[in-house]
Amino acid sequence: MSKFNFRQHFVALDVPSMLAQSCLADLDGDGRLEYIVGRRFGTVYWYKYHAPDRWIQHIVGHDSPSDVGSIVLDVAGDGRLDVVVGGVWYRNIGDYDQPFERHVFDPDLVAVHDIVAADIDGDGRPEIITMSDQNDLRWYKIPADPTGPWTYQVIGPAVHAGVAVGDLDGDGDLDIVRTNVWFENVNGDGGKWQVRPIGPNTYPPEDFRPRFAFDGVRAAVCDMNGNGRNDIVFCDAEIPGGQVWWMENLDGVGHYWKRHDICRPTVPRRGALHSLTVRDLDGDGDLDVFSCEMEYVRGEGRPRFYIWENLDGAGGAWREHVIFDGNLGGHEAVVGDVTGNGYADIIAKPWQPHPDNALGGKMFILFLENLGPG
Repeated sequence: MSKFNFRQHFVALDVPSMLAQSCLADLDGDGRLEYIVGRRFGTVYWYKYHAPDRWIQHIVGHDSPSDVGSIVLDVAGDGRLDVVVGGVWYRNIGDYDQPFERHVFDPDLVAVHDIVAADIDGDGRPEIITMSDQNDLRWYKIPADPTGPWTYQVIGPAVHAGVAVGDLDGDGDLDIVRTNVWFENVNGDGGKWQVRPIGPNTYPPEDFRPRFAFDGVRAAVCDMNGNGRNDIVFCDAEIPGGQVWWMENLDGVGHYWKRHDICRPTVPRRGALHSLTVRDLDGDGDLDVFSCEMEYVRGEGRPRFYIWENLDGAGGAWREHVIFDGNLGGHEAVVGDVTGNGYADIIAKPWQPHPDNALGGKMFILFLENLGPG
């Protein structure tokens, strides 16, 4: 009996390359999740699920200024979910045969890789955290009239990727992770930040050292070992042989950390990882981890999709499950119950396809339907 069983489908084929901005959200309010994906500096689409092999494409909007990052939340305060990418947000007007209304909140914010919504100043409403290595790490206050400019405050300098949010010092407010450091929200209102070290990322291999290879690409704040203290799960940068690990918050206030590997280097060398989901994926009450290999930064074998099962419930022992081995890779994969059967499905696409993939080098959006254990 297999714990994880997925069936392959396609959301779409022959889609544009460099699709990046990926989310799952109930855009039309019918109780089901839609898939939102945008092309780098291009059109943002959303796909309506009708059946595992039948999806209808709609347009969120055009002229996205974003590199990778996007987030979905109710910006307008009208009960409908809007889409934020880079320095632009698209207002959901409820007419799904038309593109959403495009509003620029910061024309100078470009090439955003990470974007998160969280209540940084403690007023009960979400703010927008962005990181662009062409700008910095900052947070925006959404004004009463969100159609005008938004003000921002700088948190710290940027790296390529790796932002996450959570209370790392146990004082009740939200702090910011940025790959190998975290920023303490000193007064709980986002006005003052103290840099705290976490520890180094995996050093990139000698044959692959572009600038972005020295920082983790994804992070997630969670209580991995169930001791009431928030830890951090990291996914390496887009490097061949990428690893996943978690940093244990030893003292509960984020001053001392210990690394625990979830997946180690393999032979043949694994491809780069650019996806990370941490959630209970097998229904046993503890946190498991999902990621998948890219096609663009390929390993020595065919790209695969993985779930690492948390065997002891405390992050001390892991079992690797290859859940898809179809010679198709994933970038910014998202996880959620799309079909409504109670199990978490997966949607992924490449950044750019490899000419030797299973579709002869064509682009695609892959849907892995979770059939549950069996």
